[in-house]
Amino acid sequence: MCIWRDPRADTTGLVTVIARKDRGPALDMLNDLVNTQGFSCYTPDEGTRCEKTWINDTYPVNDGRTLFWRDDVLVDTQYSNLAPTGYTASIIAAIFG
Repeated sequence: MCIWRDPRADTTGLVTVIARKDRGPALDMLNDLVNTQGFSCYTPDEGTRCEKTWINDTYPVNDGRTLFWRDDVLVDTQYSNLAPTGYTASIIAAIFG
């Protein structure tokens, strides 16, 4: 788990969890996110990536979640007011590169 957050901040932060997840349960979870929570998915870098952004309930900032699954590895990032360009792609490159 990787957490980027200033403890003094109300909302700005990012949490990434990298875990093993078998194909069946992973795809079931990603499909459920599409069907019940409005996530969008596509297939870059030989894997499946699903993502969604929304406006924070308290502050006028974007919150979001990005998930990437490939070869039984799931990268799951949730963020608020912080979405570094290329963040997930750099994790994918480090793991599978």
